[in-house]
Amino acid sequence: MKIRGPLGVLFVGITFFCSANHAAGSPAQNSSSRELFLQVIVVRSSEEAQQVVERLKKGADFGQIAREESIDPTADSGGFMGEYEPNALRTELRAALNGVGEGQFSAVVHIPSGYAILKVMREKREGETAAPADPARSFSLEATGTVKYVNDVDGLAEAEAVLLRFPKGPNWNSDPGNVCKLRKESLATSISRLKDLLAKDAGAAADHTPYDTMEAHFALAQLYAYQGRMDPALEEYKASYQMAVASVPGAVPQMEEALGIGYLHKSEMENDIYSSPGERCLFPMRPGLAYKNTDDSNTAIGYFLNYLDKKPEELEVRWLLNLAYMTLGEYPDAVPKKYLIPPSAFESKEDVGRFVDVAGDAGLNMLSTAGGLIVDDFENNGLLDVVTSGFESCGPMHYFHNNGDGTFTERTKEAGLSGLVGGLNILQANYNNDGCIDILVMRGGWEFPQSKTLLRNNCNGTFTDVTAESGLGQSVSSSQAAVWVDINNDGFLDLFVGNENGPAQLFLNKGDGTFEDISMISGIAGDGTAFSKGVTAADYDGDGYMDLYVSNLNGRNLLYHNNHNNTFKEVALKAGVPGTGRGFGTWFFDYDNDGLPDLFVTSYFASVDETMRTYLELPHNAGTLKLYRNLGDGTFQDVTQEVGLDKVYMPMGANFGDIDNDGYLDIYLGTGNPSYGSVIPNVLLRNHDGKYFVDVTASSGTGELHKGHGVAFADLGNNGNEDLLEEVGGATLGDIHTFRLFKNPGHANDWITIKLVGVKTNRMGIGARIRVTVENEGQGRRSICRTVGSGGSFGSSPLQQHIGLGKSARIVSVEVDWPVSKTKQVFTEVQKNQFIQIQELSEQYTRLERKSFSVGGARKSASAAVTSR
Repeated sequence: MKIRGPLGVLFVGITFFCSANHAAGSPAQNSSSRELFLQVIVVRSSEEAQQVVERLKKGADFGQIAREESIDPTADSGGFMGEYEPNALRTELRAALNGVGEGQFSAVVHIPSGYAILKVMREKREGETAAPADPARSFSLEATGTVKYVNDVDGLAEAEAVLLRFPKGPNWNSDPGNVCKLRKESLATSISRLKDLLAKDAGAAADHTPYDTMEAHFALAQLYAYQGRMDPALEEYKASYQMAVASVPGAVPQMEEALGIGYLHKSEMENDIYSSPGERCLFPMRPGLAYKNTDDSNTAIGYFLNYLDKKPEELEVRWLLNLAYMTLGEYPDAVPKKYLIPPSAFESKEDVGRFVDVAGDAGLNMLSTAGGLIVDDFENNGLLDVVTSGFESCGPMHYFHNNGDGTFTERTKEAGLSGLVGGLNILQANYNNDGCIDILVMRGGWEFPQSKTLLRNNCNGTFTDVTAESGLGQSVSSSQAAVWVDINNDGFLDLFVGNENGPAQLFLNKGDGTFEDISMISGIAGDGTAFSKGVTAADYDGDGYMDLYVSNLNGRNLLYHNNHNNTFKEVALKAGVPGTGRGFGTWFFDYDNDGLPDLFVTSYFASVDETMRTYLELPHNAGTLKLYRNLGDGTFQDVTQEVGLDKVYMPMGANFGDIDNDGYLDIYLGTGNPSYGSVIPNVLLRNHDGKYFVDVTASSGTGELHKGHGVAFADLGNNGNEDLLEEVGGATLGDIHTFRLFKNPGHANDWITIKLVGVKTNRMGIGARIRVTVENEGQGRRSICRTVGSGGSFGSSPLQQHIGLGKSARIVSVEVDWPVSKTKQVFTEVQKNQFIQIQELSEQYTRLERKSFSVGGARKSASAAVTSR
């Protein structure tokens, strides 16, 4: 609903009240089985939607507007959805079509992917046959609307809306510092004006309804919540609730849940859970870790119980109720039995030892919103440093220097990174082949187009911003997803960028420090508008050239086959890897060590309800994670169910590594979404011998309840065990969280770490393949396979490859296949439990001496510092 009257001067076009949930509460008015040919336009804000409506009223062509403005995957076909029965659509879309005749268009409807307007082209004629609609192209519009999306209590959408409406100069979004300044100004101005308008009793306006007043209070609450000012936010939520009780009874349950979420979030903040969490937000919460101040948790319980009295089957609120009782130390005994989610639902079937958070002891003392994470040796001294970025417009980057004794020192200023703000994701590579690792900063994901930043490593502990001179600063885009890849085997890394609400970009490295945009001529941009959330690269068909995979939030995913001439052909359906239509993080990895790159891709439904269905083993309404096994003939087999990954977890940050050095790659998923009600465990999945995956979150102690973004696996102490690092934090200032470093407990298995140095291939060996053949005592011979790359989504692990070998291992051989020189190196009699360097074309490898130390602890003696041979 659009706020009218004086309030509309400030907030016209913003739908404030949990519209997906609110709409879902309305009965479907159109249950007709008539079959319709439909078009759709989806835009990012209700303001844009109102502008579209005005153009349509003036006779503008629906299809042309769809091509120009729509962010739905149907945009390139003029918004044509195909043939639908209304009952196949989301509930709110179904209701919007009630009474809409042929040639007419609907009112604006808020759906999870944006603001939609439907047009009825015509009804299907009797006896007519037509191709069915492509479900992947309009996934967010379909009856997966039965998915219950999380109640949005966070203020992110409102904060973005007021920023976009705020007066701005030309090219305002090309300078991250300016975006930060405007963000602060727009928030302060909007809160002040809205307070003034409400204080003057704007409801006196003739056209100002109680529903408008309710939404206005809710809007102000959301802006306070965005800032983390929960006391004034809760006062406004309560004012909105009182209006709902008096005049809008259909909104009462959602407001009760919003208040419960608000009070639970305030309870966390009052008990320092975000700044000093310890184990209090590691799930399952151990006995004796109850909150000290429990008044707000008790208030939250009251609101949740009121909600459940009306809707007892709602899993989201049941989970939040259980969680609130955990904060009191009264779970499970005090939870009403009809609402209890039993502890047995979360138990691990395997014990992998407990990982302990030592971030504070290690000096990784940092609070941040969501952001990116890189762990790598930026100083070429054999020690892994840590770099982070933050999503919030004013959020700074951080550079932590590894001291070589288990601790880190922040050197952001010394590294030349002060003043660099924003950046939902960061990614490392050596783009100029000087042997020093550079950094790419991506911005605008989930928001509006912004600039990228390329930081050149000066090989002396500092970085220089070379965005403009490199040619990467010529355009702004909304992105969090990119991959460095040599598409033409010339030895230089090119850059593929997956964008939101726009075509992808491909930048060809010219070898002189600059890039050429070949997006159009390569065929990459030809697939039109997408909403890409993850990209990855590998030579999936073994033809010697790297291919690209793109995971899209709206519509099916894309697999670009390399044509060997700087062009690509899209073959996802032919290869059997379409995804779920709601894609997010993705990567190629060889999960079963057969030498072929398999493909993992997450699904992303912002639904606590669907996550609880995973734990309670209930049927899902949403698409699950996907694992595609490479068959070696250019196609893949969906083995998701076979390997036990047919789960829904709401993953954002994600990566893979070997937690127990058994040689099989495991998975960690950072979960959540911006809502303060999205408080669910992050997930650690152990790869069991390449056959299936087991949830070991509870036994490992890695079940952080808050928003997981940057994830990396890295042997920080050079002791042969990969630790787990995670930048935790949400999308708002009220959801800032401390960093996590989960120290690996060790598993007495062998390992080897291999650093590649390219000569004809790019310097860091990205794209090179490693095969280690081992014999494990009593188990015979096997191969362990890796491809050099930095990892998964929202997090980059070191480019050097840590390879677990299993127990009592003897290395038979180490093989390296180089993509540019087309050469294979084979080394025998390589000792285990050491670091080695292999240079392309060299006949020998080099043993690297590394100091070993305990992460978060004191350095070992010099005599014990050299790794075993």
